[in-house]
Amino acid sequence: MEHPYTFDPQNHRVVTNVVKNNNIQIGTVALYAFSLYAYNRRFLRIDGNGVAAGAFAAFSLPASYAYARFMLGDSMNEAALMNNAREGKQ
Repeated sequence: MEHPYTFDPQNHRVVTNVVKNNNIQIGTVALYAFSLYAYNRRFLRIDGNGVAAGAFAAFSLPASYAYARFMLGDSMNEAALMNNAREGKQ
């Protein structure tokens, strides 16, 4: 199977044409904003519990990132980024 990446001639373990995917951050922000909006409409307006709202806001950010990374991420691109980070070239 042919791979879509070009490797550095000096260090054959470093990928030179890999680009970080910004769609994951955009998806995270969109999902997080929608979840806070939905929580505000469904729960915060009714009971007004600020502690629960703060806990929901704190715990929904990593969950939003995980969902966005699962839905919008590319496994080959992430593997190339992790490889370059391990080699110290990122």
